[in-house]
Amino acid sequence: MNVLLAVDGVLKRPESDGIIPAGQLLYHGLATTHAIHLVDDYGTFNTSRPVAESWLRSHGLNKHLRLLKPTSGDTALLDTIRSTRADLTVDLVVVADPHIAEQLLAAGYTVCLFAHPRYSRPQWKPDWTGEPRAWDGIVAEIESQDQHYASDARRTAGPL
Repeated sequence: MNVLLAVDGVLKRPESDGIIPAGQLLYHGLATTHAIHLVDDYGTFNTSRPVAESWLRSHGLNKHLRLLKPTSGDTALLDTIRSTRADLTVDLVVVADPHIAEQLLAAGYTVCLFAHPRYSRPQWKPDWTGEPRAWDGIVAEIESQDQHYASDARRTAGPL
């Protein structure tokens, strides 16, 4: 299985060069049985591939097959995945940005949203109200796909 794993927000803290331990654990766990391909945000490490690769090696992240560096733009990750489709079948994409997860889900990719809290206790957040907030876009996309699937005549029309 080919897994695309985002560096920013999954392996690397967006606000620093620190590693996210849970992301590192996920990387090593997936790498034992799957082909890992890393995707780095355009601006991370000042767009330098050697700096990115050095950071990965320094944190023991050396089991991936390649590091993809998308160009800039709102759909950069989606565009990068589409451009590698000829030589790479993407089975799973792990990202930390819910907006990117929504784009990928809408484009037909299986997405795992890695949600690492910035605050260890919710009540420490400045905007905490005591109620969890929903990611409306993702929820709407999942509901939309569920409705389409439930009403898809091809599911009950017999063998394809």
